[in-house]
Amino acid sequence: MEKQNKPEKAKIWVPFVAAGIFALLACLNLTTAIWYDEAYSAYLVRGDFAQIWNMTSIDVHPPFYYFCLKVWSLIFGTSDVALRSMSVFFAAIGIILAYFLLKRWFGAKAATWGTFALSLAPLLMRYSQEMRMYGVVFAIVMGATLVLDIALKTKNKKAWLGYALLICLGMWTHYFTALAWLAHFAYIIYYFVKNGLQKAVFWAYPLAVSLFLPWIPFFLKQTDSVQQGFWIPPVSFATPLSFVTESLIFHDAATTTNWLVVLVIATMVVVAYLLGKNWRKLEKEECKNFSFLATLILLPPAILMLLSMEPFQPTYMTRYVTYAASLLWVVIGLVIYWAKRNGMKIAAIVATILVLICAAVGITTVDMRNEPGDIEARAAMIAASTEQAPVLIHVGSMHYYDLLFYETEQNPVYVVDVNFEWGSLEPMREYKINYLEDVDGFVAEHDNFWMILEPETDAETDERKIEPYEFDGYSAETRYDDEMFVAIYYTKDTKKE
Repeated sequence: MEKQNKPEKAKIWVPFVAAGIFALLACLNLTTAIWYDEAYSAYLVRGDFAQIWNMTSIDVHPPFYYFCLKVWSLIFGTSDVALRSMSVFFAAIGIILAYFLLKRWFGAKAATWGTFALSLAPLLMRYSQEMRMYGVVFAIVMGATLVLDIALKTKNKKAWLGYALLICLGMWTHYFTALAWLAHFAYIIYYFVKNGLQKAVFWAYPLAVSLFLPWIPFFLKQTDSVQQGFWIPPVSFATPLSFVTESLIFHDAATTTNWLVVLVIATMVVVAYLLGKNWRKLEKEECKNFSFLATLILLPPAILMLLSMEPFQPTYMTRYVTYAASLLWVVIGLVIYWAKRNGMKIAAIVATILVLICAAVGITTVDMRNEPGDIEARAAMIAASTEQAPVLIHVGSMHYYDLLFYETEQNPVYVVDVNFEWGSLEPMREYKINYLEDVDGFVAEHDNFWMILEPETDAETDERKIEPYEFDGYSAETRYDDEMFVAIYYTKDTKKE
């Protein structure tokens, strides 16, 4: 391992610069159109903490992330940039923690390379641009891994206490952090075999479990609900390939075509070659720590893929193991550094070029993306803003929250005729914010208003049709019409009066 007798003062800036680069790149696309899950997060934090607890208990996630987002919204507001910036902030904290972990494992120089590589990870960048929990999960997993390393090597009871609190906090944030804890547990067993048992493990894990007990009944209820039917596709031969391609260039296996295939294969071959060439030159401690890192990368997605096969319900999505996929970039950074350290400069340069091209492709894909349905939801609301009037939305359940997110003071949005088929729609009924039960009474109070509808398709002729609502005494004019939404402006007919 790299000697630690040289001054390290200058190195303290490394993690913060890397985190700054990551945050700068991630913030390039915080204003793209939001999608359903994000809009749900934004709507959920309109309630108080008790309501958030109740609403998440009938959805599919635990409540800690939403508690954090609630506090964040009270400080920074509820715009898309404000709410998404929390994920960027926590992911950047995770990068800083990763540096100190890598420094303990491989020394300051290797940590520098690994951390700067991590700051370019497209998948981490993508899911740090969302009002979702993946950036927070990344920070928790990095923090827990660092604290575990301290606890094992110092036998410090406070470190074991911190570790117990972090693994519990991870479970309160996203259930699949448990896969990271399984990787930790495998390493703990290995460490104890080599270095002897530490009794602290016998109270640290029970403590973590006991702190999670209040949520267990809700977790079991959610598990039963998910097993009854969910939208996640089954795993296939392409799933592990997508784990690699999404990690490197943010393309799934199906869209990794033409020269992108050559790029990914070339990058993986060169990195694997350099790792093989340098493995025997690593010190024993470096090999052990690298093996733990590899376990943390490979075990969570592998287990999740296995649990998504028959007879189980599919649950694998790469974003659920963002922390694992992102650490692949740490491996790349370490391997390039070791090649350079051991005199393989030309090979290191080739690998660096390939990796930078992968980063450029992935980051461009992330920062230039726009989901068509979400764009159209925002466009429909922008169209409605041409006239200052309230907006009624009568659409499919997948679009309620994203349309609601774009309301303004001049154009408040109200939902009508909600089909509460999913637990994630329950906040509308619970909060009674923007939920309109008496449509006729509302119409009678307004001289003009908007209504946003979804076009229907005739089952027999396969023709697209629009059937606007008719309100007695009001004229209707279609002001916006695309494949997904139609915005109709209603005006009270004063002549008839």
